[in-house]
Amino acid sequence: MNKLKHFYFNKYIVSRFSRKKYFLSYNFKYRTLWYRTYKVASRTINQHMKDSSPREYIYSSEVGYIPAMYKSYFKFAFVRNPIEKFISAWKDKVLNQNYFCFETDMYEKMKNLDSFISWVETLNIYECDEHLRSQNALIDMDVVDFIGRFENFENDFKYVADKIKMPITKIFHKNKSGNNIDNLSNKHIIRIEEIYKDDIKMFYPKN
Repeated sequence: MNKLKHFYFNKYIVSRFSRKKYFLSYNFKYRTLWYRTYKVASRTINQHMKDSSPREYIYSSEVGYIPAMYKSYFKFAFVRNPIEKFISAWKDKVLNQNYFCFETDMYEKMKNLDSFISWVETLNIYECDEHLRSQNALIDMDVVDFIGRFENFENDFKYVADKIKMPITKIFHKNKSGNNIDNLSNKHIIRIEEIYKDDIKMFYPKN
């Protein structure tokens, strides 16, 4: 009934008329909605949510939904420093694989960070591929109850687990990457900050 009422209703009916869509994961056992932000411990969160209740968990595609239907649900997301997140996406989706399906010459060009930043600067950062999309566009900021940070992941995810009374014994952080920004030039940092200026203002404001 939960899958019929919540998942299929959202996917096949609500999504047809929704202006805003999100990468939602539902855990019906713990009455929880997770707004997925990619390159932000999403594999780790997914594994824990799935292991906790495999029959009552859905890892949904991008869908529209009616927030009022989930008024009693605990709604959470995680964010990451936009510069760190951007470099992680570039290394994984460009240097390690041709995820964006660039033609051969273009792909070689995109292996240069300056060129990749220039390409991303041409995108609509609120509607582009989810790995590059602005994090605040991936979260329903009007209703989210808690936003954890990648940099404080273990403590923040334990808070989520405690809040929804989901038992966890140990947090296995999959694909945890190190600091990606130590060797960046100021020029690179300034350009990436400009692309994600709204995320920085909202989640990582400067003193």
